[in-house]
Amino acid sequence: MDLIACVEQVYFSMVTNELQRMRSNGLYRGVSYNGLLYMDLIRHMPDATVSSIAQTLGVAKSSVSQRISELESKGLVVRHKDEHDARISHVGIAPDAIDDVSAIDTSIREAVQSLSKEYNEKEILIGCAMLSSVAKALDAQTTSLGQKQGGRV
Repeated sequence: MDLIACVEQVYFSMVTNELQRMRSNGLYRGVSYNGLLYMDLIRHMPDATVSSIAQTLGVAKSSVSQRISELESKGLVVRHKDEHDARISHVGIAPDAIDDVSAIDTSIREAVQSLSKEYNEKEILIGCAMLSSVAKALDAQTTSLGQKQGGRV
């Protein structure tokens, strides 16, 4: 199997695992996979706002606001005012939902932790460097796509 096929297989396995866990565990209180992606984004973006999410995704603020409102109504995300500028609202995972949101990563976390049984530290560092390079290349492409769309990423 070549490297591209390996990365594609990992991505496919992660997505299908997440979808199956959502359905079988009843996690996320009826949220769509798209909603799950928003929650993942919120969880990993420091100081997320509707504007920053819209910019990251290259979509209209109104679309993001609507999705955030849906997640908020299900008790999965909360908005809170910026402590320095009350005009800005940050979006975060609701305290009551943090464990639920983290549970989706359980399978991937366990799978990655098992690597230490099969590979030595140097091999793991090489794997991490490779994955970091892939992430940087994807980030650069995302930035480039955003610039082609008139500055929106």
